Amino acid sequence: MGDNGDQELDVPLLMTRIREAAEKRKSGSLIDASGTLYRLLKRNDDLGNGEMPRLPTGAQLPIPVLTLQPAFQARKSYKVTDLLVFHDQTFVRNAYKAILKREPDEAGFAEYLGQIRSGRLNKIDVLASLRFSPEGKSKEVPIKGLTTTALLRKVYRVPVLGYLIELMVGVMRLPVLIANQRILEAHTAAQHDRLAQHMNESLAEMSDTYQKVSDFHHQQIKAVIREQHEVSADQNRLKSDIANHILASQNQFKEAALAQELLADEWQRLRELIETKVTRRVQQTRMELVLQERRLSLLLEEARKRLPEPFQQHQLEILSEEKDHLLDSLYASLEDEVRGSREDIKQLLRFYLPILEKTGIKSNILDIGCGRGEWLEVLKGEGLSARGIDINRITLEQCSQLGLEAHEAEALSYLEAQPERSLNCVTAFHFVEHLSLSTLIRFLDELERTLKPGGLVIFETPNPENLLVGSCNFYLDPTHKNPIPSGTMRFLLEARGFCRVEVFKLHPPTPPLFRGNDELAKQLNDTFFGPMDYAIVGRTV
Repeated sequence: MGDNGDQELDVPLLMTRIREAAEKRKSGSLIDASGTLYRLLKRNDDLGNGEMPRLPTGAQLPIPVLTLQPAFQARKSYKVTDLLVFHDQTFVRNAYKAILKREPDEAGFAEYLGQIRSGRLNKIDVLASLRFSPEGKSKEVPIKGLTTTALLRKVYRVPVLGYLIELMVGVMRLPVLIANQRILEAHTAAQHDRLAQHMNESLAEMSDTYQKVSDFHHQQIKAVIREQHEVSADQNRLKSDIANHILASQNQFKEAALAQELLADEWQRLRELIETKVTRRVQQTRMELVLQERRLSLLLEEARKRLPEPFQQHQLEILSEEKDHLLDSLYASLEDEVRGSREDIKQLLRFYLPILEKTGIKSNILDIGCGRGEWLEVLKGEGLSARGIDINRITLEQCSQLGLEAHEAEALSYLEAQPERSLNCVTAFHFVEHLSLSTLIRFLDELERTLKPGGLVIFETPNPENLLVGSCNFYLDPTHKNPIPSGTMRFLLEARGFCRVEVFKLHPPTPPLFRGNDELAKQLNDTFFGPMDYAIVGRTV
């Protein structure tokens, strides 16, 4: 049965075929080249012929538009026949606009269009589906005659009975269907006539335009050839100029390269001269310091021999103390040579900041053997209160210049003078390896006495488990006593009353010498090139 009284069956298919035929004609004709045609006409006009009218910028050649379906007009209410006059894609799109008041979504549009083209649904089914959907009910657009027709369509779907009812209705409407078929034939013939007339008019306009282009194409070609000759001449001149510039640039580049080479040679010579002078000056300064130390030592020995009366005890202590400082400069230079730059050491020491932060310690921090004061400077930068002690006056002077609190004192004497439970944290970086075993035990006992409950002790020392460190690098500092394995240091701390002792292996060399992920390469790297230092952290009870 038809969709309405005056449209039926294969009208959408017929219209689709008509449009496809029109598109094929258009794609195979000169109209498809309208953009090119316009540019050709415009170029001819720009060359000064003056015989072709200039089109507005961006305009295309006018092509008549043929519309085979009526325009959609939005209303507050519709009759079913108002929407059934549309077909195929236009019908689905206008159904959405009328009932749901929006453009169709991509999935719904494809679904309904496919159902209509396959014949599984007709236009009444699509209108009823949209109107009685939740969205359609919310829009409440009245469509007169849709309810009855949709209900009849539902009756048709009842098995057997629906088929009989549809057959009876079809028989009763046979005269109407015959009349509709005649109307459709007349309508189709009229659409064919309109389409043919439209194509004839378009072809006539195209033929006229083509004729105008043909009248000027010889003159156009001549103008283009003349322009090409001019461009070719300009290109030749430009190539010549570029070649001359390239040749000049190459000469300048060679001169610049030669000058740069001479400058590099001169700079290398100057650097070698400066390095030679600096090296000589450093050696000279070192020799002068050695001679001064030797002279001072001889002077003290000679004074002791020549004085008629022996030195008093306090005088002997002063002389002995001063004698101990004769090598301060030498040891400070050795530290600079062995440990590395100040910035490198500060960056490595930042490893310990999270440990302090975790315990909440912010004051009463004592750094034993503070040296150049890198750790004190790091703590000061973090807003923590700390002081250091050392016996080297050269490094203490460096701390003073940086505004750090550092005092000249021997570690055991200083600790013995401190009250019990007065310190929150004691740190000693590369210090314990300078002590004998008995002194180390006394040192640990004093730490346990002076630290508050829950106080922290942090040591860092060379790791002898790295064979290169234990057999060679450890002895770069001649004041080192013996390397202390981490297991031994842990045992000593726990034996002297410290708890929750942790060991951290630090500063592995990179990259590893033995490459590979196998167990042998890993074992060799750990044994010969493992972490060069270790840190050990303990807490008081």
